[in-house]
Amino acid sequence: MSYHYVASTIDNKLVSGTISVPSESVAEETLERAGYRVLSLKQVKPKPNLEQLFPTFFGIKPAAVMDISRHLATVLEAGIPLTAGLQLLQEQSNSAPMRRVIAGLIKELEGGSSFPQALAKYPHVFPDIYRHIVGAGERAGNLESALRQAVSYMGTGMAARQKATRAMMYPIMLLTMAAGVVVLLVMVALPPMLSLYGGLGADLPWTTRLLIGMGGFVVSYKFHLLGAVLALAVFTTWYLRRPAGRLMLDKGLLKTPVIGPLIIQSRMALFSRTVSVLLKSGLSLSQTMDIVCQTTGNRLFCQVLNDVQGNLSQGQRLSQAMAAHKLFPTIMVQLVLVGEKTG
Repeated sequence: MSYHYVASTIDNKLVSGTISVPSESVAEETLERAGYRVLSLKQVKPKPNLEQLFPTFFGIKPAAVMDISRHLATVLEAGIPLTAGLQLLQEQSNSAPMRRVIAGLIKELEGGSSFPQALAKYPHVFPDIYRHIVGAGERAGNLESALRQAVSYMGTGMAARQKATRAMMYPIMLLTMAAGVVVLLVMVALPPMLSLYGGLGADLPWTTRLLIGMGGFVVSYKFHLLGAVLALAVFTTWYLRRPAGRLMLDKGLLKTPVIGPLIIQSRMALFSRTVSVLLKSGLSLSQTMDIVCQTTGNRLFCQVLNDVQGNLSQGQRLSQAMAAHKLFPTIMVQLVLVGEKTG
């Protein structure tokens, strides 16, 4: 990481510059050893590139990360050192973004960083779970096995997301078509009908009068309505980016009749897979729960996991802590209880 500093010399002269070190404390120590008295120290955040802004189009795909991880595990099993193995993979890679990432990893390793620390420089490429699995494997001296575990975890998650995407494709298409039909009816078909019914002078049913009134309102104030919809969309986007708004959205989604149960089931499956793979990697249950909370995409579920972790720190078993929350299905709590009893 890079830090911009303002410091004073022994002669009380102000100097400023940028220093690249692993952490803020190392930056302070380095500057003090150089004879500077640090007055200001701020981390310089790199400007996001196209790969970070639009990972779907320009970034490195999870499949590419899985592929390079499998190759690296094979290279390590052949007895080739990590840095040499990365250099070999860099030469063989056909992807320019991947070659840049591997070059950055090599540079970090040669600078004294551990492999998980080097991976942490590229959070948009290597997920948190991936880095924790690799870190546990490196500490246990079995990095190649950890890489294969990470590949298996990513593959399972990718397959689950693809199934969910395929399942949601049809209803999304139907909703889009229905919205398009309604817009065409209101904007194209309804205006001629308004003039037709207006010239008849007949006593129309209240439903027809309501439809005609709504259509006339939309046609007369279409630009005002468009501006209101855009303003509402901007406000909603801003509010949902705030913690309170995100929590409200997550609670509302979980209470939705059809979507809620699907979200709960998918989160429980993700929770089970993540805890399983992290425990197999050698991490403690407390560390595992902390990591799972960081990686969940639902604020309400994260609050529940924090409560579960607090109960674990007080000496409760995992099944007891889970049973206190209705979010966890009964069958899941019972299976965890069986696993605790059998070790």
